Amino acid sequence: MSERVRLTMLCSRDGLDVANEWARSTLELYRQAVENPAHFASQTNWKPRFDHSMRELAAFVERGALTDGS
Repeated sequence: MSERVRLTMLCSRDGLDVANEWARSTLELYRQAVENPAHFASQTNWKPRFDHSMRELAAFVERGALTDGS
């Protein structure tokens, strides 16, 4: 599931503020996971997926809303 789908659901269900907080905290968790060599997110076959998710989350946090580009 893409982060965009999750964010859309969170915005609808819980509001923009909750979705924004979730995006910020998830982005930080993903960053930590990718930087940790012991975590599967840092492995070659998983890292691109996490990188894509982090880009989606960062775009949402930066804009404060869902847009066509996030």
